[in-house]
Amino acid sequence: MMKPNRVRVIVRCSAARSLLGGDFVPRIIGRHKCSCLTLENTFKCYDLETGPTMDVELSREDALSMYTKMLELRRFETVAGNYYKQRQIRGFCHLYNGQEAVAVGMKERLRQCDSVITAYRCHAWTYLMGVSLYEIMAELLGFRTGCSRGKGGSMHMYGENFYGGNGIVGAQVPVGAGIGLAHSYKNDNGVCVVLYGDGAANQGQVFESFNMAKLWCLPCIFVCENNHYGMGTHEKRASAMTEFYMRGQYIPGLWVDGNQVLAVRSATQFAVDYALKEGPIVLEMSTYRYVGHSMSDPGTSYRSRDEVQTAREKYDPITSFRSQMIALCLADEEELKILEDKTKKRVDEECKRAAGDKEVDLQELNTDIYAKNVDGKIRGVSGYHLEHFRLSEVCFGKPRKTPLSEIKDVPVGAAIDLAKAKERKAAQEAKEGKAGQKPKDPKAAKDSKGGDGDKKAKPPAAGAPKPPTAAAKPPANAPPAKAPPAKAPPAKAAPTKAPPAKTPPKK
Repeated sequence: MMKPNRVRVIVRCSAARSLLGGDFVPRIIGRHKCSCLTLENTFKCYDLETGPTMDVELSREDALSMYTKMLELRRFETVAGNYYKQRQIRGFCHLYNGQEAVAVGMKERLRQCDSVITAYRCHAWTYLMGVSLYEIMAELLGFRTGCSRGKGGSMHMYGENFYGGNGIVGAQVPVGAGIGLAHSYKNDNGVCVVLYGDGAANQGQVFESFNMAKLWCLPCIFVCENNHYGMGTHEKRASAMTEFYMRGQYIPGLWVDGNQVLAVRSATQFAVDYALKEGPIVLEMSTYRYVGHSMSDPGTSYRSRDEVQTAREKYDPITSFRSQMIALCLADEEELKILEDKTKKRVDEECKRAAGDKEVDLQELNTDIYAKNVDGKIRGVSGYHLEHFRLSEVCFGKPRKTPLSEIKDVPVGAAIDLAKAKERKAAQEAKEGKAGQKPKDPKAAKDSKGGDGDKKAKPPAAGAPKPPTAAAKPPANAPPAKAPPAKAPPAKAAPTKAPPAKTPPKK
């Protein structure tokens, strides 16, 4: 059977919608025999005149790409959990199982110029922002091939335009506001996606960041990934107001079904457009995590196993999207089964390859302690014998000293503005000078060279009068020039009378 190449997603809103939130009901309409699918309770708006777009196109390629990414993230976290139980991964380890639709759906609508910063549950975002699964697993294992050389671990990973996993609860939110300020300052058309959990939503620094972002109209998208449990505490026991998308108060908000990847994708496009035109916006992604807060938390002491199982059966983002693709004739059971097996095998191979790497050398453990080392040794260490190294020197060797002939006097700081001002002034003077000059006569220029332009005229001897230029020579038939009048000698100053000499007093 022919599979349709494109599917139109139409989001219809209910008649009763208020500023404090009305439900948008998206309908996914396919072609041929695939008629209609309905996603209930997908969006709620706060202080917004309009919601996300009601017409969204979905291609088969996009659907399979998003499905593959969610499969990769789910399998990677499963392998990471197994390695942790085998004590190959140590320290903290926060898994993303169940929340894949949030990261995948949002990344589908982010551009190259946009930035992302998140909390410590960061493996999925690190991968989607360009770091390979191999580098992430090596980092979890503490190996030198990790994206942070094995020193960051689960919570501290970075990539291009990705400012990490951050281990302090809520600390990434003000940093994200700063990144938004950088986008605004550079005017690069980028936005910053700032992610935090429902457990961090009550932090004072979050509201301080809201205030600054609104005051300065920063292009920030504040995203609360609400998995309904802050560590082991349910949101209703920790928050007096659980509608986190309304927490911005003076900042508009949008509630999104974070288990539906298409709803997340549509909401992200709306948020990006809004942030670029109007300033900050708050999104609440309602999702669910299947595992504990971290690997040290079994996740069953504060919630029942039946609750977790019900969430898997009803709201799993991967299972629901799989059913939607089949119902929309974008793929069939057999094709998806082959894709799932290939993805699982590929992820397992990447993780196994990373597990065979080695840790960093001992000398690298004391690199980059000082920005500028003046002692040679690292102070405050028992024995006072550790040498200080730079990581770049360990990885790539010591840099070659630049010869003096290649060193340029580059202005720094305020000197840059002065140098630019001098350049503009010199260019303006040169332009004005050219405008005031008369065009030169080429024949006169040739005569001034003595009739031969290739030979240079000898400079006159010292003390000899300068020869007249061609422009100063009178024409042949001109009357002789009158001699200039002789200059009158300078008038002599009147002699001043000398004072009379004093006679010596008589004796």
